[in-house]
Amino acid sequence: MTKMLKTLSSLSVIAAILILVAVFLVQREELAPPRTGQPVFPELKAAINDVTELSVATQSGRITVQRDKEAWRVKEKHDYPADLGKIREALIGLAELKILEPKTRKPDLYEKLGLQDVEAEGSLSTGVTLKDAEGNTLAEVILGNDRPAKGKSGYKEIFIRKPGTSLTWLVEGRLTVEKNPGAWLDKELVQIDTKRVRRLSVTHPDKTRLVVEKAQPADLDYQVVDLPEGLEIQSQFTVNNVVSTVMSLSLDDVKPRSEVPFDDQPVVTAVFETFDGLQGTVRLLPKDEKHYVTIAAAFNADLIWKPEPEKTPEPKKESASQADEQPEQKTQDKEEATEPEQPKMKPEAEVNAEIEALNKRVADWVYVIPKFRADTLLKKPQDLLKTSDS
Repeated sequence: MTKMLKTLSSLSVIAAILILVAVFLVQREELAPPRTGQPVFPELKAAINDVTELSVATQSGRITVQRDKEAWRVKEKHDYPADLGKIREALIGLAELKILEPKTRKPDLYEKLGLQDVEAEGSLSTGVTLKDAEGNTLAEVILGNDRPAKGKSGYKEIFIRKPGTSLTWLVEGRLTVEKNPGAWLDKELVQIDTKRVRRLSVTHPDKTRLVVEKAQPADLDYQVVDLPEGLEIQSQFTVNNVVSTVMSLSLDDVKPRSEVPFDDQPVVTAVFETFDGLQGTVRLLPKDEKHYVTIAAAFNADLIWKPEPEKTPEPKKESASQADEQPEQKTQDKEEATEPEQPKMKPEAEVNAEIEALNKRVADWVYVIPKFRADTLLKKPQDLLKTSDS
């Protein structure tokens, strides 16, 4: 019995020693921080392609951006595709964070640095977590206050703390983490070179119609069709801007098409036609102080532009004074008279592939576009004309 008690006593002592050693090692790890210039997450750069989930937590809620086989998607925005550039910047920014110096361990100073736990009352911190496909955490950090780095344009000094640890750090890097779900969305809707567009017609619910067009791809300016005699446009820039606005639509927000019905609504319909056969339709619905649009595209072979055959000019007889001109002057005059070179049109197969990709991306969605773009799209013919006060 005595022997057994001695054995149990010995085991207890060993267990206590092991616990003390473990505590010592943890404390030693915190007391011996990495040196200045070392990465905050030494192994992240090598594992960056393994990241399949990036989550951002604030007092306002959580944003989860996840990667499937096709794309990165924003969970809180109906799994709409995310902006790959923003994700890449965030991942690289985290991987390249460098330590400047250790700071306080005192929890009562966390609030001053913006490093309270995200769940703490009144916390202004931001929690960022990266996981792989198996759900393993590859990196986790609490981001606090930041300030511009001294002498390094685009860099910031950021206070951070790793969850579950007491030590805080001042680090340096080029890291921006968006705290609004909409900011992670892929905002590009339509991106078409305006040189390809030959005609844009905008029809309003009251049947008012604005039509602008140009004759050939090389023309720089669009003309207002059926401009009343004696009236002039206020600005050529404004006319061209109507076209460029539709050709570079971007979103502020997105909803499933089922949530915003367009049928029997007073919509504005804009139809654009390109010189290589693409016909696009943008429908705009102003509602609840927002501007919703749907987008669709189709191929129309009748729109394909065919340049007129070049005419061989008849030789002109030179006068005596023209015959005396220097060869260099004749060459210069010939170059000035040359027609502008027409941009190369896309082949039909390429246009059809473009249409298929566009329709696949936008078919199920209704988009909220910025007000300044909607205001341009809502212009009527009279909005482009000079007034008596102009």
